[in-house]
Amino acid sequence: MLRTKIMATAVEILIEKGRFDPKVALGMAEAIEASIMNAQLVTVPILDARLQELRISVVGLETKMESIKAELVRWVFLVMLGNVALTMGATAMLDALKHLG
Repeated sequence: MLRTKIMATAVEILIEKGRFDPKVALGMAEAIEASIMNAQLVTVPILDARLQELRISVVGLETKMESIKAELVRWVFLVMLGNVALTMGATAMLDALKHLG
């Protein structure tokens, strides 16, 4: 109903102000309507929905990054602990070899 009223208004404007033949005005209005109907226009609600999806994705990525960061800190700590153990073992072995020699 609303589309019909809008098209009628467009046809009326084309006939009165544009001085188009009624058949031409109707054809132009139909062509414009078909173009608009087939266009993939991004409306505010569609954009809002897409932005909300993006926000959810970003939050998910931030959570994964925090998890990876925590795991990386654990591995660095373990490597440092292993390095200290190896250094202490090597020092003890060198001290033992000095006492033998």
